[in-house]
Amino acid sequence: MQNIVQIYNNNKDLIQDFLLSSLQQTDLNLNDDELFAMMYKSFPSLELLYTSDEDYIQNSENIYRDKRVQLSRDYDRKYLVHKINDLFGFHEPYISTATNQLCVTVVCKTDKGYLFLDFKVRSLLERFDLIQTQRGMNLFNKIAYASISGGLLFFSIFLVIYGFYDFGTYMFSDKAFSLETVFKPIIALTLGLAVYDLGKTILDEEVLPSTQHKSEGFNAKTLLKFSVSIIIALLIESLLAVFKISLNDYKDLPYAAMLIGSISVLILVFAVFIYLTRKSEVR
Repeated sequence: MQNIVQIYNNNKDLIQDFLLSSLQQTDLNLNDDELFAMMYKSFPSLELLYTSDEDYIQNSENIYRDKRVQLSRDYDRKYLVHKINDLFGFHEPYISTATNQLCVTVVCKTDKGYLFLDFKVRSLLERFDLIQTQRGMNLFNKIAYASISGGLLFFSIFLVIYGFYDFGTYMFSDKAFSLETVFKPIIALTLGLAVYDLGKTILDEEVLPSTQHKSEGFNAKTLLKFSVSIIIALLIESLLAVFKISLNDYKDLPYAAMLIGSISVLILVFAVFIYLTRKSEVR
């Protein structure tokens, strides 16, 4: 989504000039039914319109291309009006609560008050061939991401349940206490947290719309959080290995040392990655 916002911002003048010149050729003082029908006929990218009084209080239904909804009547729409130049004003891209789509709002002055027009950003960009129309592929990607993130969330919950179940089974059994009994549930919970956070991030970024337009580029936060959880799980596992070897047979201690050394190298690489990421953000 941030790519679409970036493309829109790079071509904002072109798009706004097109909308402005088209609206200037339209008689905005027709009766409501004629005006609404003409707007939808003239602008394929228009997805919603409504009117307000002079104080920006909505006095009409939400009028879609094929239906009308009464719920938003009497809402204060002043937050959409930052500056009106002559007869028109533009609002920056945002997620519409009415359509759940990324849109831009154009505010037009009329004899009766104001006319609010919500245009779908993706449709506007497709109109100027600024992005390719790949609705089928976009739908496929969304379904794929939803399936993968849903699977990750499911198995993360399964890991958490397994951790509690394993420890609960020990609590109600006659087994002797061991460090492995405590460490295994901790590792399961840690991995469950890492997998859950990864699935949640994929769901938020790729499936569900977000009102926060992030800067285009690599989002390192997801990798950082996931890597921290994995490193913690590996450290716990290496600690458990050292304890088990020290209690049983010291001849296997070099293997535990190799595991700890490998994790230390991983932590060092991770630290360098964090440093380079923070340095690039400062720039």
